[in-house]
Amino acid sequence: MNAEARNERIFYQDPSRTEFDAKVLEIAHVESDTDSNETAAVDDVLSPIEARVHIRFDATIFYPEGGGQPPDLGWIGTSQVVDVQEIDGDVWHTVTGEGAKSLRVGDTVHLRIDGKRRHYHTQQHTGQHLLSAVLEQDYDIHTLSFHLGEEYCTIDVSAKNPAELSLGEIEAKVEAWIASDVPVRVHYCPPEDVSSFRLRKRPPVDEAVIRVVEIDEYDWSPCGGTHVERTGQIRVLKILSAERYKGTTRLYFVAGAHAIEVLARVYEEARRAALLLSAGVENLAARVAESIEKAALLDRKCKRYAQQSADNAVALAAERLAMEKPSAKSLAANAGSEVPGAATAASARDVLVFELEDEDADRATALARAAAAIGRAALALSAPEMTVVAQTPASGDFPALATALKPTMARFGGRGGGSLTFFRANFQTLDEARRFVECVKDLLRDGTAAGASKRG
Repeated sequence: MNAEARNERIFYQDPSRTEFDAKVLEIAHVESDTDSNETAAVDDVLSPIEARVHIRFDATIFYPEGGGQPPDLGWIGTSQVVDVQEIDGDVWHTVTGEGAKSLRVGDTVHLRIDGKRRHYHTQQHTGQHLLSAVLEQDYDIHTLSFHLGEEYCTIDVSAKNPAELSLGEIEAKVEAWIASDVPVRVHYCPPEDVSSFRLRKRPPVDEAVIRVVEIDEYDWSPCGGTHVERTGQIRVLKILSAERYKGTTRLYFVAGAHAIEVLARVYEEARRAALLLSAGVENLAARVAESIEKAALLDRKCKRYAQQSADNAVALAAERLAMEKPSAKSLAANAGSEVPGAATAASARDVLVFELEDEDADRATALARAAAAIGRAALALSAPEMTVVAQTPASGDFPALATALKPTMARFGGRGGGSLTFFRANFQTLDEARRFVECVKDLLRDGTAAGASKRG
């Protein structure tokens, strides 16, 4: 930043100011993104918005994006400011609306920022400085980067393992600084000497004037963002979570009025959940753990009963199929001689087929596996999900399902896959699923088209 810029940037002189009258110094009109006559250098950086106008003023209250802090938004007259960027030391405002297109150099206009957005950014940014200061001074953990988001903020820090961070203790130390309500000072170097400050991070090397933000003889950091005047104005800071990130740790946090809104919203959700469980908020975690344990027990029971039901259904289907088949004695009589094991040979390729009108693919899978457990191949179709499950026993002269069934599945527009003995396919229509079942039933029963796909 140069010395002139300091005077032009009203957001540094008074971060709480939300309105200001400024004179237009320069305008770059852009009618559309496809305008072949567009020559303004600023357009390569500013937001590509149709029918936009880029404006530079003699002074501004609009903070340009930078240092992890998003830009201010607001209005110039009745036109909306949708982006603010610093380019070659100048602050350019991207404006939309018919009123902006009528502006001329030399006009004096009224600037108005979104005060709530500015206040949010100011509280979050100072909160980040304080959190980073505590990590640096008390734990020798360095802040590597900062991002100020719309719902939460993040800092990436040098700690390798987030589990080693005592988040409650860190948060308590930050809160102690907030409660002490110490001043947040801003220094400009020059005229002050930047080497006289114990900076938390290196200052920029290409700035004529370096801005240093100090938290009452505790932390000094070069920064171009907007900040509160005292730590008490942060109000509160809450660390939401910590996670591993690219060999470092990423901390999520909220501060200020937004943190209070978030905590109130979370408490209300917790209160509602507690009511559903007939518990108090203070006992919610224990009651949830108890409910999860009960649900897991019920789930195990349901699965056991479901498997028993599947076993019974398979046994009944196998019994009915056996009754429909000719006996070994009749087969031998028809052949004119005894054929030992004829019944076994005749039923080895029997395929049990199930179509479930109102049950899901999990039930279909249970039926197919129950059949395989008694040595039978099975096909189960879940009509609601248009899903077919095929299963063959581990022993037997059946084709490898993953290889043998994929071409048939593709012919009917299905998607899926499987292994040697298991296959699952989903279809767009129930008719396609049923046709697939018929083809696979013939393949498994007759053994045709097995060929090289047979196991082993």
